[in-house]
Amino acid sequence: MDSSENPVGVLVRDQRGGLAFAYDRAYVSQPGAISLSLSLPLTAEPFEEAVARPFFDNLLQERDGALSDIMAREGIARDDIAGLLFHLGKDCAGALSVLPAGSPPTKVPGDYQKDYQRLEDDRLIAIVDSLHKRRRLPAGTDDPSPLAGMQSKTALTLLPDGSLAGPLPGSGAPTTHILKVPDQEHIHDGSLEYEAMRLSHAVGFSTADVSLLPLAGIEVLLVTRFDRALDRDGRVVRIHQEDFAQALGLPSALKYERRGAPGRRFDVDAVRRILDATDDPAGERELFIQATLFDLLVGNVDGHAKNFALFHEPGGRIRTSPRYDILPTRLDDTLTDELAYRIGDATTLDEISGEDFDLFLQTVGISSAAARQRLSKRYATEIATKLAGHLDRLGKGGQKPLADLIASNMRTLLGALDIEVPGPARDRDAYIGRAGGWLLS
Repeated sequence: MDSSENPVGVLVRDQRGGLAFAYDRAYVSQPGAISLSLSLPLTAEPFEEAVARPFFDNLLQERDGALSDIMAREGIARDDIAGLLFHLGKDCAGALSVLPAGSPPTKVPGDYQKDYQRLEDDRLIAIVDSLHKRRRLPAGTDDPSPLAGMQSKTALTLLPDGSLAGPLPGSGAPTTHILKVPDQEHIHDGSLEYEAMRLSHAVGFSTADVSLLPLAGIEVLLVTRFDRALDRDGRVVRIHQEDFAQALGLPSALKYERRGAPGRRFDVDAVRRILDATDDPAGERELFIQATLFDLLVGNVDGHAKNFALFHEPGGRIRTSPRYDILPTRLDDTLTDELAYRIGDATTLDEISGEDFDLFLQTVGISSAAARQRLSKRYATEIATKLAGHLDRLGKGGQKPLADLIASNMRTLLGALDIEVPGPARDRDAYIGRAGGWLLS
């Protein structure tokens, strides 16, 4: 783990490719030791294949193209997790590194003064252009922190003087920001995610900081990494976190409820189990309810298991991370409108009824019928009212489709919950994305 001189544990593979993981006994016994995952609690007993494989598989990139070189060069199959991590584990996602036994640590704190090299403008533009066109990064440019997800992005560091930089090769220093570059088919994704993240912050959620930069004629999104901090010496350090797929022991292929099976899927019941393990289950449940309402209203139906995360802190304390990766995916007619997890029995926004939302709250863990009715009315009203206050700004700022989508979603969801629609949303144009156009009122 970043900043640790000694291994947390040992990952092994048998001759048939089966994995097992065991914590180092000295690590388990030390004060302040933290578990790698809810699925890998601190214990001296080893974890076998069924538990070990999903967690370590999730340390690899989701984009198979990013693994193709090492697979071709070394003759390694995609399901050979240990083989891939043998070659790629020093740079895998998060605060962890997976290294051949006996190797010294490769992930260490970063000193702004000596561990980073500023990216010249032409170099930065070449990187953006490559990501935009989904081509290989320019020669001599290595992605220092492979990232999960399907969007075109790379990890960089924002220096105190405001310039962007990369860690010096071999430094092991962390990056501090993620640069997301929309591809040619989704040119507006940067500005859309920027607005959705700003709305999340304005509504009151702890949300990763974002800024919009014009580079190479493209609006790219610069996201502050929530899993970074400064130590007492002002050095950049990594904070250990895991996404909900890892916490549930699910491979990334099962990040949507529709891809799993009962008992082994990302659904609201599984989320409740995760939240029950945090330091403040009641508070985290209410935050998840609010986040669900917000996502429904802004049109983000891609809140899958890898878009929610947990912090593991010294002493075994666990809390959810700030919100990240919020994109109004319903604006893209090429994507499904099916929800990442069902609300009651509903699989789309249009199917949600009052009974479905009540069942959702019950599954989250709100047992009192009176409390469910009170919470649904209170949170839906509060979030809708705050969002409605931004519709005019969005419309005048070039984001009319997003403003109209939010207003349409309000009328649909609040109508189902028998809640009055805020005035600014009642009379806006209706967004009819899947019917192929706009309906002007």
